[in-house]
Amino acid sequence: MIINDEHYNLESRKDEFLNSKPFPHLQLKNFLKKDFFEDFQNTKEDTTSKNSGKNFETDVEDKKWISKNSELSSITKKIIDELSSDLWAKNLRDLTGISDLFCTTVGNTDLANYHEMKPGGLLAPHVDHSSEPKTGYPHVLNMVVYLTKEWDTSWGGGTDLLNNKGSKIITKVPYLPNSAVIFLHTPFSFHGVSRINEKAKFVRKSIYIDYYSQSFDPYKHINLDFKNKWFEHGTTFVLPKFNSYFKKENSLYRKIKLDYLINKFFN
Repeated sequence: MIINDEHYNLESRKDEFLNSKPFPHLQLKNFLKKDFFEDFQNTKEDTTSKNSGKNFETDVEDKKWISKNSELSSITKKIIDELSSDLWAKNLRDLTGISDLFCTTVGNTDLANYHEMKPGGLLAPHVDHSSEPKTGYPHVLNMVVYLTKEWDTSWGGGTDLLNNKGSKIITKVPYLPNSAVIFLHTPFSFHGVSRINEKAKFVRKSIYIDYYSQSFDPYKHINLDFKNKWFEHGTTFVLPKFNSYFKKENSLYRKIKLDYLINKFFN
């Protein structure tokens, strides 16, 4: 196994996870075994080929590149495979109390597991897609692994957790090399990455994994500070200004936000 053994007993941190605000989350330090983390530093993914991934330069996703998993290096795939394994999923079930939690078998060539963000990059507040692409089951948990070896926290790059409207940062989970962040994903789990300092010396590298539940009422056992009901929605961004929704180039973001509000109301 490539994950430090201490992190295979997450049930012992269940109370810490469930009681964290603004919604359940947990940061795991020294996540990957030291030798493996060092080996990863010698790997460089192909971010230049048109077929290798997708670049973003928008108001809400800036200087960001995401992979297509089919072209990732073997060492990066090894991390993804372990985080997608039945053994790790069981560990997450023990942590969350979501007894039917599972990892998608789609392969994430569309969702993308490996991300890079350059200095000056931004990922605005948003909630991710609500459903597993193949089955439609609810998306219930996110995991982000920080992979850049050296990072100054003054550069930003951490994971921001916001209130249930995505309008105010409540908790900033810092970008600590070789750490992982796990958080409950609900229709109200707004999160993002504040703009990275232009003076940052390195690219922000991370792996993102999402998990699902076979129940359409997956959070009923968890006390939340907002409605704990799931409903369908696309990846929904909070734009920086209200009038930004009326820009021609933001028409897709406007449509998705409107669908989100309609589904929220009828739910």
